[in-house]
Amino acid sequence: MVMRGRVGSAPSSPVWRVFHPDGEHSAATSYLRELSASDCSPLTLRSYAFDLLRWFRFIDGRHLEWQRAERVDVRAFIEHLRSAPVVHGGRRSAGLSLEERASAHPGEGERPPRYAARTINHQLSVLFGFYEYACAADLGPLVNPVPAQRSRTGGRLHDHHNPMESFTLHHRATYRQKTPRPTWRGIPDDAAEALFAALPSNRDRALVSFYLSSGVRASELLGLRHGDLDAGRCTITVTSKGTRARDTVPAAVDSFVWLALYMAEQPPITPGGPVWWTRRPQPTPLTYHAMRAVLRRANARLGTNWSLHDFRHTAAHRLLADPTFTLVDVQTILRHASITTTQIYTQPRLEDLVEKMLEHFARPSEPVPTIEPNYQAESVRELLGLPPT
Repeated sequence: MVMRGRVGSAPSSPVWRVFHPDGEHSAATSYLRELSASDCSPLTLRSYAFDLLRWFRFIDGRHLEWQRAERVDVRAFIEHLRSAPVVHGGRRSAGLSLEERASAHPGEGERPPRYAARTINHQLSVLFGFYEYACAADLGPLVNPVPAQRSRTGGRLHDHHNPMESFTLHHRATYRQKTPRPTWRGIPDDAAEALFAALPSNRDRALVSFYLSSGVRASELLGLRHGDLDAGRCTITVTSKGTRARDTVPAAVDSFVWLALYMAEQPPITPGGPVWWTRRPQPTPLTYHAMRAVLRRANARLGTNWSLHDFRHTAAHRLLADPTFTLVDVQTILRHASITTTQIYTQPRLEDLVEKMLEHFARPSEPVPTIEPNYQAESVRELLGLPPT
């Protein structure tokens, strides 16, 4: 089935645009401009644009205009997301087949092919905000078809909250999904070495080395410029996701060694310009999707399914495994707003638990100490202060 519509960005503009079915969707563009004026990041705008496109495609299949969508249409959309395979850019998830991923190494195989609960909840939040804006701007709909979370009195949640009291827990809003407990997926050392050996260039090795040693996010490292490198102090300065603050993060000496090898092969193209470039006759700055393609090719060689964010999980686990680092130290390096997020990495990995269990069952039982036959049992019990038998 050919899916209509696309998402595009205007040159020299942070606003992403939704084109559906053939032309630009004016209401979606207006909403994204509203978010851009509210200081939302371009990555947030892009995510919102794809969520809106997914909704427009669904109601187009129901031969319905977006202004006339009702609550039953939203319910049908959620039912569709709960059962439909994940689609990226008009294609189903590429790479290994289902059978190949299911037979991959432990922790590296097939991930759930359905949309995650957080993805569905994010989709609902985007649609709720879009229709709230459309109703306020008088763009067509009279009622928001997405149910809002309400208090027990029927009003807006926490509309008259007393700041001197704690917030009370409420039930999930209609159609919101139960979110599982946050987990992390680190790469074991032997698997990390195999992945590192499968990389074809010094550029890729430098990138993975920085990911594993600094714990920065994928987009943060790809946004490095030459002025952000300090080899003398072994630090890099990145633009943090969300806050967009300029933060200095330590990295390993080996990472700068691989960086030097990469820069010896491909000297800086522009002074103070991007550090990472594609390996083409006419290089362009390396993007997030291009780096994902690099990792996808390495996964295909190894039969694994690691993601870029797994590098950050692995770095956090390695730091916490070092007794010289405190939980606050790791929180500062990872730049987590709350220490509870960092505490997720204190949970043991399944691979570690399996290894410990196997060692436990393989360990020979210690012999129970017995009384030597040369001594009288009653005398020994009296000497030890034990009651007589």
